[in-house]
Amino acid sequence: MTEQTEQDEKLFKDLGLTPEIQQAIDEIGFEKPSPIQAEAIPELLAGHDVIGQAQTGTGKTAAFGLPMLQYLDPANDEVQAIVLTPTRELCIQVTQALRSYAEHLDIEIVAVFGGAPIRSQQAQLRSGAHVVVATVGRMKDLISRRSLVLTAARFVVLDEADEMLDLGFIEDVERILRMCPSGRQTALFSATMPPPIKRLADTFMYDPVTISITPKTLTVDAIEQAYVEVPGRAKVDKLIEVVKAEDPEQAILFCRTKLGCARLERDLKNRGLDVKALHGDLSQGVRDGVMLAFKNHRCKLLVATDIAARGLDVDHVTHVINYDIPNSSETYVHRIGRTGRAGRTGRAITFVTPDQRRDLDQIKKDVKASISEWEKPEDRIEHARPPRRKRRGEEPAPLDEQPAVAVEEVEEFDEVVEVPLNNVDDETGGDAGTGDESADIPETADGAVKLFVNRGSRSGIDEEDLRWALREGAVLNDDQVSDVRVLERFSFVEVDGDVAERTVEFLDGTRLKGSGIRVEIARS
Repeated sequence: MTEQTEQDEKLFKDLGLTPEIQQAIDEIGFEKPSPIQAEAIPELLAGHDVIGQAQTGTGKTAAFGLPMLQYLDPANDEVQAIVLTPTRELCIQVTQALRSYAEHLDIEIVAVFGGAPIRSQQAQLRSGAHVVVATVGRMKDLISRRSLVLTAARFVVLDEADEMLDLGFIEDVERILRMCPSGRQTALFSATMPPPIKRLADTFMYDPVTISITPKTLTVDAIEQAYVEVPGRAKVDKLIEVVKAEDPEQAILFCRTKLGCARLERDLKNRGLDVKALHGDLSQGVRDGVMLAFKNHRCKLLVATDIAARGLDVDHVTHVINYDIPNSSETYVHRIGRTGRAGRTGRAITFVTPDQRRDLDQIKKDVKASISEWEKPEDRIEHARPPRRKRRGEEPAPLDEQPAVAVEEVEEFDEVVEVPLNNVDDETGGDAGTGDESADIPETADGAVKLFVNRGSRSGIDEEDLRWALREGAVLNDDQVSDVRVLERFSFVEVDGDVAERTVEFLDGTRLKGSGIRVEIARS
């Protein structure tokens, strides 16, 4: 058994957590740890410092939270652990998660953050707190008022350290770390690792174990990606054209700076679009209102900076538009991961000026994804609707209107299969005619049905890619897939007869490894 397979099969109950924590995990419904959890939890339980490089949404809170809770002594009323977060939203989110993990522990977890009365937070601290989850500024303020003492804080977590750097908090973080015991255990989590964060780790961590969890390429490829090349002075007009053509359910428009974010919101509002902005110059109350409006579907377009959007987790974002190209491939992946959630499809569109083509090429190279030039939806033939099924009793189309079909001899098979000519010859996802689909579905001797896929090895697709698509896209288990054969220009898969039509419905017209695929029943 390979190391990867062993990790995939590892369960939370195999990680050495206490019965009380395991009970909470079972009640929440967690069974298998995510990659960051499977690697970080044993290291932290063993007492090691850990650097975790992982994106938001990978399960970081449980990765550091479960070992931290197991480490605490309920009989000691001092602050034994602190978690530093860059934003109020993340502070609240982490606190809620930790409280759910500590359901069966006699542990007090207190959140302190700006934008809320400091006196009530001081009162909570006086009542006793084993764990304090805090924004950097509010913790610094409470320490200066002598309301928070860190001399017993032997477990320290820095969550989303790169965002603390972007917000200018690193010097304050260093001051806070110097107030903690020298023998503390430290965990640092960050989506990216810029040089100042590396220096922070070198200075304040002892022989840390580094765990890097990179998003699977298929996760990125599952999102349709395109770019728009446009001169800077024409970007707003082009953006409006793209938004009207795409007609997103909801979209996040990313800008690099707070000033650019505010300016784009103003320009779009002046053109009559339903848009709100989210950036660091807004008051906390305004930011909360904007986020709530977007989460509750009362706002269609959200213009945001990377930092402001970190605390935003919305399943129904159908589009991400990089109005300003991100400054790193890691940020690109992080941004476009905001769409295509909860099994939905998503589109990511990146605006580039002519002098930014090199930046786009670097992103393509790093992400290993196909990012094609944007076309209006009606012009994207690879997303044409699946061929219309013939209604019962409907006369067949005249012969000169039916799709051309070639009978192609395939060496690997002991039969002749009909393959629509435009499927075989089209390597860009062209429209596929299927003829009369109301005929009986042909089954093999064991009851499986053979499906035709218009992509093969020449498109960079292999057997594992198709098996992944069948599992994730058509929600089939391995027992329902009897065979997958990849040829040069197209492929065949055999699935159980009772799931064949569903498989076609789920996968036809979707994208795999950056290319549109067509799937249909192969008629012998």
